[in-house]
Amino acid sequence: MRSRTVGRRLVQLAGQCTGMAALLSALLLGLSPRWAGASIQQAVTIDGPSPEIVGFGGVAMASDGSGGVVYLKRVAGVAHVFVARYAHGKWLAPVEVDGEEPFAASDPRIGAASGGELLVVWATPFASVNEKPIYRLLSSTLDPGSPAFGPPTVVDRNIGSGDEVSPDLAMSPSGAADVVYRVVKQNQGEGTGIPLLRPSDVIEEVRVARYLGQRWVDLGEINHDRGVSMRAPTNANAPQIAITGNGNGVVVWQEPEVTGVARIWARRVIGSSVEYAMPVSATSFDGAPIGFDADAPSVAISRLGQADVAYRQLSGPGSPLSGARIFLGVLPDGESESGAAFRGATLIDPQVASGDEATTVGRPSVAIDEARTTRLLYDQAGSPRLLEGGNIVLPNALLELGPSFVGSQLASASELAPVITIDPAGGGVSAWPSADANGDPAVAIREDFPSGAAQTALASGSAGGPIGELGAGQSGLGDGLIAFQQGPIGDASIVGAGVSAPPSSFVFSVPSGWIEPSHARVEWTEAPSANGPLAYTVVLDGHRLTASPGTLEMTLPANRLLDGVHRVQMLVVDASGQSTLTAPEWLHIGPPPPSVTVVPADRGRGVTVHVSDRRSPVLPESVTIRFGDGRQVSGRTLATHLYARSGRYTLRVHAQSRSGQSVSLSWVVRVR
Repeated sequence: MRSRTVGRRLVQLAGQCTGMAALLSALLLGLSPRWAGASIQQAVTIDGPSPEIVGFGGVAMASDGSGGVVYLKRVAGVAHVFVARYAHGKWLAPVEVDGEEPFAASDPRIGAASGGELLVVWATPFASVNEKPIYRLLSSTLDPGSPAFGPPTVVDRNIGSGDEVSPDLAMSPSGAADVVYRVVKQNQGEGTGIPLLRPSDVIEEVRVARYLGQRWVDLGEINHDRGVSMRAPTNANAPQIAITGNGNGVVVWQEPEVTGVARIWARRVIGSSVEYAMPVSATSFDGAPIGFDADAPSVAISRLGQADVAYRQLSGPGSPLSGARIFLGVLPDGESESGAAFRGATLIDPQVASGDEATTVGRPSVAIDEARTTRLLYDQAGSPRLLEGGNIVLPNALLELGPSFVGSQLASASELAPVITIDPAGGGVSAWPSADANGDPAVAIREDFPSGAAQTALASGSAGGPIGELGAGQSGLGDGLIAFQQGPIGDASIVGAGVSAPPSSFVFSVPSGWIEPSHARVEWTEAPSANGPLAYTVVLDGHRLTASPGTLEMTLPANRLLDGVHRVQMLVVDASGQSTLTAPEWLHIGPPPPSVTVVPADRGRGVTVHVSDRRSPVLPESVTIRFGDGRQVSGRTLATHLYARSGRYTLRVHAQSRSGQSVSLSWVVRVR
């Protein structure tokens, strides 16, 4: 059998369209592919608008397409955690997660694993000291097949006053998970022995915990220098974490040096241990020191462990940068080079921001795939910027996106981060706050395809209103979930939209060589997809042969296989009608053509050519042998020729059997 990994996709395109070759191929085959009109689903208002919705916590998606969105909603005046699950391409009714807890919840986050498993963490008070509430961090799990979340599990028994905990939760397909969060110990340095580097600083710990199925393991505080104060918590300096499929991860955070300048730091999380701290951000540019804070870290990690960290470098008077810029740091996976330290951070923003205000450049969002391809999205002066490239993103990889980046009335453009995912076959999903033609707030969603084509859409809830928090989850196969809060607290909605990718690359095999019709069996592997069930169709010379559900092989009907060469392809269609059509394979039916044997003669001064066929006699009158020196013979199946001079000659042979199979071959003959 010969095999080929394939991934030629047929998709519906809006805006840019470069997939005409695939369409033409389908039309020539006589196919009428169902175009993926639902690639970017219409936005759905999951809950609201309601005065009881008081917060948004994020969205997650697993490799099988299941997932969910988490948010806060008051019940009897108390904020509780709610989750709306996503399954089989639909949003399900919200369920309460923390109904057993009597106190108000805050800072919810969500992770998803295969089989419909969901993990949620949140903060809630449990006691008071000197009339001040003391918070703890809890979690709850929705097991596969379960209709309700289980009882709460303690992640951290004491997270202080619960101010700006800002947890970030990452979950692997196998169900392993890490959470990073911050604990503000004291708003002033008095009594701690830690001086404040700036008057607005706080004393803060960044902590990490690991989920092992039914319990959490405290991995401790990860600050590089526990004797240094931290910047006051904001959305733009919250810690971030990413995790691989095997459960290892990388955590990044902002922390000042003793000089007072805040930098970006990172640690690997291996199993249940946290490795040494590594500096990420650049301390100088063009030989001049950078004396302004770096913030807004975003981290992504590949399956083998390469970590990409994008961040925003702020600027001001005396800075070597003319304005806020975007940098990228790369931690290699250890295969081609050492993974013990980050490469020096690289300036990747191809255009200089004017002025020195941080708001001219927004927070970045970064993604990476198994081939070390990086995608990075950020806002610059109201224009979305998408950079894509291998290993280190290059400035000339800037892509034009379409809809503008519009700062929300609920958060400045610099504080409302865009979101981005990546497709392992190329392309991915991006989203950012924008507006429609009438200026009404919406979320712009862009889906890029491996072919280079793209489609865009604007998503908005039924009640409209300004865009608040925005989140994205990805399956790892090019599919994504986009969810966001729309409308201000007091009249907010939770809105979601799904983005489904066509089935991914798979292996399709046909028999090699010339075979009898009864031996014509084709095989294929299951196409990776988060949007099943899938339907497989073998396309034989333009005619469809539907495979039985659950099978990954087919014996082709002998009555359709006349002697000769046949074109065979595989068409796989997902539940949304999106299609992947393989490149053609060639199936040879009937007796093989004559074989030609060429051996040296007379100690290398000549050649002997023998034309034969074991299954069908060779037609002597069809045989022509050209020796390359101007001499030739015809009508003979066996011939010997001696060359008069040394050199290189091109020998050409043509012959045909009585069954109609022909052969035309050539060799280079060296004569000494």
